[in-house]
Amino acid sequence: MKHLLFIFVFLIPFYASAECLLKNELNGQKHFSCKAPGTNKSFHVLDLKGGYAETAYYHGYFLKNEIDTGVLKGIIVRTERAFAELSAKELEQIQLIRKCVINNYRASVSEEFKNGLVNLYAGYKAGGGTTPWKTFEEANYMVEFSIFADSMQRQLAENPTKGKLKVFGSCAPYIIGKALLSPFKKLAEGLRSLKMGCTGISAAASFTGSDLVHGRNFDTGLLSFYEPEQVVIINRQRSGLNAVGLASPGLHYAGGISGFNNYGISVSLHELQTEGTKIRYADGTSDVAPYLLHKVLLTARTLDDAIHIIKTRKGFGAWTFFVSDSKSDEQASIELSGDTVVVARRAKNKYLAQSNHFVAAETSAEGYEYSLNKTLETRARFKHVSRTLEENQGRIDAQWVIDRLTGHYDELVGPRAFGRTTTKLYTAATHVIVPGRQEWWMSVAETYPTNRSHFVGLRLGAGGSTPVEFIGVTKAYEEPGKELWYDSMKYYVQSYLSNEHDHKTIAGLDRTLGLLEQARAKSLENDIYEYTYEFMWARIKVLRAAKNIMNKNRTAALQDLTQAQDNFKKIFENVPSLHAYEKFQVHMWIFRAESLKSQKLQNATTLNFHRTQALGILKTLIQQYPRQSELYDLEWSLNQSEQLYTVLGAGIRLGTVE
Repeated sequence: MKHLLFIFVFLIPFYASAECLLKNELNGQKHFSCKAPGTNKSFHVLDLKGGYAETAYYHGYFLKNEIDTGVLKGIIVRTERAFAELSAKELEQIQLIRKCVINNYRASVSEEFKNGLVNLYAGYKAGGGTTPWKTFEEANYMVEFSIFADSMQRQLAENPTKGKLKVFGSCAPYIIGKALLSPFKKLAEGLRSLKMGCTGISAAASFTGSDLVHGRNFDTGLLSFYEPEQVVIINRQRSGLNAVGLASPGLHYAGGISGFNNYGISVSLHELQTEGTKIRYADGTSDVAPYLLHKVLLTARTLDDAIHIIKTRKGFGAWTFFVSDSKSDEQASIELSGDTVVVARRAKNKYLAQSNHFVAAETSAEGYEYSLNKTLETRARFKHVSRTLEENQGRIDAQWVIDRLTGHYDELVGPRAFGRTTTKLYTAATHVIVPGRQEWWMSVAETYPTNRSHFVGLRLGAGGSTPVEFIGVTKAYEEPGKELWYDSMKYYVQSYLSNEHDHKTIAGLDRTLGLLEQARAKSLENDIYEYTYEFMWARIKVLRAAKNIMNKNRTAALQDLTQAQDNFKKIFENVPSLHAYEKFQVHMWIFRAESLKSQKLQNATTLNFHRTQALGILKTLIQQYPRQSELYDLEWSLNQSEQLYTVLGAGIRLGTVE
């Protein structure tokens, strides 16, 4: 069914502002700036002749300024913040291991990848870039390293001997000391802001009733660094294979996010977690996963080609390569857990959904999720997409995929702004590709959430003065009568960004609370009591109270705690559809708030009631999810209330509601 909103915006006329203007040209390589019709947002198009390494210089040269403020800076900022949480002794240990692991990655990857980074940096420097080479280069390995750090903290907690031997096997000269668990746990938590939690959809032409469509949300902790400047990278190769990658300045292997080629292959990359990470391969025989998927775009003419490339090169971390082939009308989900590579699912004339957990038995044996929230939400997204695809067979097109990826329906409890929904508050981009037509739709991110922005439709052009052709503009469907609820979401995303910037000072928490209050007020104007906003507002209030206690301001702390407890209790009254894990969370946070009060003011009855309720629910959850180590940590914390000052004093990040 075509939505009226879609029909209206599709008819926006294309004026001169819709054209791509040539900004730079060097040696026949071109940089265009393209303005999305009906918006004030522009994006970059690099129309390049050649492959990855031979064109990388021009990317660095043309987009030096955007690289300095984009994902490169984001990775550096997030990495530095994660390492800053370590003590001096811990930092010494982990930096040595980091050096070793990245040295092994560097030895394992292809010369083409390394040459591409060298050329990208050379262009960046020629354009005036000042970031040191070492920092620049290592940023391109940090997503793989973040998976390694997460894997290590899990293995050291569950099997310390196995975990230490894994590092010792490749990094013996670098190991000092024995207490690796604590620093790896701190580091893993900090580096999770680099991770990707994405939803994918691929539906065959015989299933949609029109064309094969391949779509994805790109969800990342690099929100605010990724989306301000987006780039389309076109590689027109002498082989006749042309590839289009959709990403952000500094990511020359743009197909490692999303992309397609003129042989009907479309791709997207999805990150997972595994205990089966690898550090070392024979020299030049592997590659980091985002570049490996880009290599698929540059060389694969069939789905079997893509599968062969991935199985041959393998990788270091935990990934799903989501690949579609419009020629054969099929798609595949290829799962990678270190050197374990398996085609988890392959469908012809049908559809596949994709999220962030392993499906194949071989990879599932090594895979895990770092929290129960993650376990629940990745499966809820997968189930929701699968169900709605099945129900809409024959009525699926690019607009339908846009609407599904921008959805706010939690398969476990119903409508929600964020949480276990396909739209995440940290969705940085949404791409929908129709590879058989060499067309795609991309969110231009003039507002938050980014996929509530305009989507511009493009077709690959012939080159020269026409790198791309505009085919339309649209937006996601919005349910009538909920306009203010949709509007409220931008304030919640802004509160997340505010909290990411500063969640350790009273002033920072007050800015976050102010934005949360705007989100709450807007939602209530539509008579929608939004669990996500109310729960997080109360959590931030508890954190603010902990800060006030540490600052000896008990009066302010008591006020914060009372307000938080009142709000948590209202959630029980106003949200009848709470999931068991949400009920546990609310009871646990009421208990934590009560625990933070002084002994004189503490209500033992309230304290014990909510602890008992939380522990009862937790016991059931542990039986259901015995491999979820976070639950055992939570069980311990419920009996350690005297340590809450220290735990909460370290700060929490807003995104943990996800």
